[in-house]
Amino acid sequence: MKGISIVWLSKTDLTNLNAGEGETNYIDIKKFRKEGKEYPYVSGQAMRFYIKEAIRRNLKDREYMCVPDDKGETCGNIQKCILCDLFGFMSTIKKGTPWPGYENGHPGGAVTRVSPVKVSPAIGMLPFDENVVIDFLTRRKSQKETGELSGDIVNVEIGTNIYKCGISIDVVRVGGDEVIDNENRTVKIEYLMPSEERKNRIKKVLEALRYLTDYSKQARLLTDFTPDVICITFQSKYSHRLQKLFEFVIENGKIVRKLDVKRMEEILNDVKDYSDRIMFGMISGVIENEEEVKEVMQKFGIEVKTPKEVIEEALNYINKVAVE
Repeated sequence: MKGISIVWLSKTDLTNLNAGEGETNYIDIKKFRKEGKEYPYVSGQAMRFYIKEAIRRNLKDREYMCVPDDKGETCGNIQKCILCDLFGFMSTIKKGTPWPGYENGHPGGAVTRVSPVKVSPAIGMLPFDENVVIDFLTRRKSQKETGELSGDIVNVEIGTNIYKCGISIDVVRVGGDEVIDNENRTVKIEYLMPSEERKNRIKKVLEALRYLTDYSKQARLLTDFTPDVICITFQSKYSHRLQKLFEFVIENGKIVRKLDVKRMEEILNDVKDYSDRIMFGMISGVIENEEEVKEVMQKFGIEVKTPKEVIEEALNYINKVAVE
C-alpha cells in the first residue's frame, strides 16, 4: 500500500468554522468566488489544526505529540513525535542534539520534513448568499473601565452548508526519513520504527475524523463537522485523483444537493485501477439522490455503509496490509 485517499462531505448547522479578515466589529466567513458566486471555505491550515487536535485529545499512555514553541517550531523528532512525523516541520536543530542516525548528535542546522499527511481546504458546495445570516454578539466592558455598564456590538456571519473535505496520506513516508545515497544518486526511505507503530500513526489520522471538535467559535456556534458522506481508497499508487469524486449538479440554473453520479462513475473507474480497496459510507438526509449513488456503488461492487462503519472497516484493513 502506497497511499490512502479520503474525501468526505459534512453538513453543518449555522456556524462560522473559520473567520476571514473582517473589521474588529465584523467577523466574516472565509469565502472564495466561482462563476460569479461566493462560496464559504475553511482553510487547509485550519483543517490541519482540527485534525491535529483530534489526534492529541485521544493520545494513549506514552504516545507523544510536542507543542510548538513561541516561534511555531516543533521538536522535529519524527521517531518520538507523532505530530512531527505525520504533519512535517521546519526547525533549527542545535549541534550535538541527540538524534536518530547520528552517534555524536545532530550536526546542527535547518531541518525540513514534508508532511506525509496532505489536507485540502474544506469547500462549501452551496452558494454562500443562500445560506447565511448575521448573528449579534455583545462584548461587555466592565463598569470599572468606563464608569458605566456598556458594550460593543459585534456582527458575526454564520451560515449552513455542505462542505467537501479531503486527506491524502503518503503511507511510504510515515515513520521514515529520506536518505540520499550520494554515491548512486538515489533516495531511499530509512524507517525509524517497526511497521506496527507506523500503522498505529496512520490509524490516528483516520480515527481523528470521527472526533473533530476544536474548530473555531464553537462556544456559541456548536455544530458537527465529521463525515456524513465518505469515500476511502487504499492505493498501490500514490494519487490525489479521488478528491474530485463529489460534485453537485445544476438544475434549472441552481445548484442542488444531488451528487453528479456520472462524475462519480468516471472517477471511480479511474482510481479502481490502482486501488486495492474502496470503501463508501453515508447517512440519510444529506444528499437528495441517495438511491442513484447507491446504484453507482453497486456497479463497482462497493457496499454502502455508514461513515462510522467505513472508518472502523478502514482501521481493521490497515492491520492486515503491508505498509512498505
